Amino acid sequence: MNLNAQKVSRRPRTRSRLLLVSIAAAAALSGQLVATAPAAFADGPKPSAQDQQRNPDKGKDDQKKKAAQFPHGLRQFTTDNTFTVPAGVTTVFVQAWGAGGGGGGGGGASATNSGGAGGGGGAGGFTWCVLNVRPLADYGVDIGGGGSAGSGGPAGAPGTSGNPGEPTTVVATATNTTLATATGGGGGGGGGAGTTSPGAGGARGTGGNGSCTTTSVNRAGGAGTNGGIGTTVGEGGTPADGIVELPPGAAEGGDGGAGGNAANQAGSPGQSGGAGYAVIWW
Repeated sequence: MNLNAQKVSRRPRTRSRLLLVSIAAAAALSGQLVATAPAAFADGPKPSAQDQQRNPDKGKDDQKKKAAQFPHGLRQFTTDNTFTVPAGVTTVFVQAWGAGGGGGGGGGASATNSGGAGGGGGAGGFTWCVLNVRPLADYGVDIGGGGSAGSGGPAGAPGTSGNPGEPTTVVATATNTTLATATGGGGGGGGGAGTTSPGAGGARGTGGNGSCTTTSVNRAGGAGTNGGIGTTVGEGGTPADGIVELPPGAAEGGDGGAGGNAANQAGSPGQSGGAGYAVIWW
C-alpha cells in the first residue's frame, strides 16, 4: 500500500468540432430550419433592362434598403437575461447547454490506508432547435448554475457527493411556457474512507440531455469518470460542441477531489461544475 503523495496529471481535453455534423443533422430536419427570409428576396416588380442601363445601381440600392429591414444577429447568454425578438423576425435558432455537475470529495485516509478519490461530475446536456417567435415579444433565458463540489472527508471518513448542475431554459414570458431545456449533469460520488482497506473511488456523474418543443438536435453531455484510490481523481465530463465555441469551463463537469494519501490525511474537496450557456441567432 502506498501512502506517498503522487502528482496528479490531468488528461488534455481535446474536442472535435461537431459543427459539420450538427449542420448535416439540421439539414435533415423539416423545412422549419429556414429562418425568415430578408425582404430583398420577396416577389415584386423588377427594373426593366432599359431602366438598368440608365441607372445600373438602382436595383442594388433597393435591395440593400429592403434587406436592412430584417438584419441578422446573434446573442450569447452567460447569465439570466431577457431576449426581445427584433422587429420582423418570426424564427430564431437556439443552442443551449445545461450546467455541469460538481465533482465528489475525496475520502480521508486511516493510519494505514488511503481514502478513495471523488468521481467526476457529468457535463450539461445540449439542445439545438428552431423556435417560432413573435416579433418584439420577450423570452426569458435562464442559465443553469454549476453544481457545487463535494467536501473532502476527515481522517477515516468518506467524502460527500457533488451536486447536480442546474438546467438552462428558454421560456416564452407571455405564457410562461418552457420552449427549450438543456438539463444539468449529475454530481460525482464522494470517495470512500480508508479504514482497514483502501477507500473505494466515487462513482462518476452522468451527463445531462436536451429537449425542445419543436424539431431539434439533442446531445447528452459527457459523463465523468470514476474516482480511484488516493490521488487518482475522477475527471469531469466534456460537453457537446455547438456552432460557437463555449467559454472556458462552461457546461463542464467538475473533477473529483483526491483521497487522503498519507496517514490520517483528510480528503480534498472536488471542483464545482461549469455554468450553462446559450446562444440565439436569427
